[in-house]
Amino acid sequence: MNKQETNNILQQDDNFLKTAYRKALTPSMLSILSGCLNILADGILVGQRIGVDGLTAINLCVPVYLILCVIGSFFVSGTAIPAANKIGEGDLKAAQKFYGSALSFTLIASLLATLIGLLLLPVIAGGLSPEPAIQGMIRGYAGITLAGAVPKIMIYIPFWFLRLDGKNKSVTIMMTIMGVGNIVLDLIFMYVLDLGVVGASLASVIATIVACVFGFIRIHSGHSNFSFRFSFIKDRLIWKDVLFSGSPAALNNALQTVRILTINYFLYQFGGNTLVATFTVVNSISAFAEAVTVGAPQAGQAMIGIYHGEHDNDSAKILLRREWLDGVRFAVLFSAITISCSKFFAFAYGIGDVPILIPMICLAASLFPGLWNGIMVSYYNVTGHPIFADVIITCRVYLFVLVILLLCGIFSLNPWIFLPLSELLTLFMWLIATKLMSAKNRHLTRYLLMDTNLQESGKVINFSLPANADEICAACER
Repeated sequence: MNKQETNNILQQDDNFLKTAYRKALTPSMLSILSGCLNILADGILVGQRIGVDGLTAINLCVPVYLILCVIGSFFVSGTAIPAANKIGEGDLKAAQKFYGSALSFTLIASLLATLIGLLLLPVIAGGLSPEPAIQGMIRGYAGITLAGAVPKIMIYIPFWFLRLDGKNKSVTIMMTIMGVGNIVLDLIFMYVLDLGVVGASLASVIATIVACVFGFIRIHSGHSNFSFRFSFIKDRLIWKDVLFSGSPAALNNALQTVRILTINYFLYQFGGNTLVATFTVVNSISAFAEAVTVGAPQAGQAMIGIYHGEHDNDSAKILLRREWLDGVRFAVLFSAITISCSKFFAFAYGIGDVPILIPMICLAASLFPGLWNGIMVSYYNVTGHPIFADVIITCRVYLFVLVILLLCGIFSLNPWIFLPLSELLTLFMWLIATKLMSAKNRHLTRYLLMDTNLQESGKVINFSLPANADEICAACER
């Protein structure tokens, strides 16, 4: 194949993947945005209707919800990623076994979470707050949440596996049902029926049930690679793959909780309630920023997994470049909005007199290295290097945040620099780690750690579209 032919085929690959990726990008970003709007509206409605005590009780219940997120993300991502690899290898039977195992694991885990959680509910309430009035609200809110653990955990299945079927728009619709449904039911249960925090929790559980049912209907309607059958993985080696593949998503959810507690502690030491209140605003806007830093890599994750299964390194590289280029465009837009609207955000949250421009500039600056780190987490998670993904998550979410805040306290630095510096230090760590890894294993490429032995052995079809490209493109249309 001459150079001109190679360039032409690469251009065809790029055009195809640009179209397929952008069809997945919008639903992925909208899914995250709908979840953020849900959290924002839920907090405002609860605060306005129930007051500070109600809002405090719900915030204290966040760890209960995050535990369910850890369970769901661990089992589902742990089975969805190997399933994507098997689809890439053309082994749909093996992919179905992973899907059936996801059904079994999440159902058993959610039933156990409900049983154990309700039995320990008084202990949980006492541990989260020493105040009797708040404990009563926690028991009401957390009790309903734990009773609804099945949909809360199992909704991760359609969230992940719909993408493997190319039904990205269905993910957006599912998340919209959950978000809008929660807000509508909040209004009914809290404002019409006056059910207090119990009503807020009921609204969340019922909206999740409806969204979950919709998601499963869409998985099993029309063309699908999966059927609703329970199964269990017995092979220990496959179990190892599930554990490694599921660890990054679960680790991220767990560390986010510790991160918030740590940042709140340091900011309170630096500036009292003012800095903590400012971080509440920054953290809320940061959640919206995940539409870029998480949404961009998430949109291509299923396709990367399939290409990895096909050993198609060239298509994977093109898709990663597309994730970065499109992500940067949205990061620039989001940064401009974040900085220019900083005063508006402060007034909306009731802290109009607090200077918030510097924190917002730091947040905007963190988006670009954060985007690359997010792309690498997603990429390593689906290409056989989950430990690399775990290390990146640990560094960017918690380790470097802790180190920088400690240094800010020692040298009296502006604490908000932790936002961009934690991402930049993670990026620097990634450069060093990949250099060491590729030097130790000569068959791995420098940055992406792709296995060149596969290309040399002829297992890769270089410079060509994947065998099932038409199927993937058609699936993205759905």
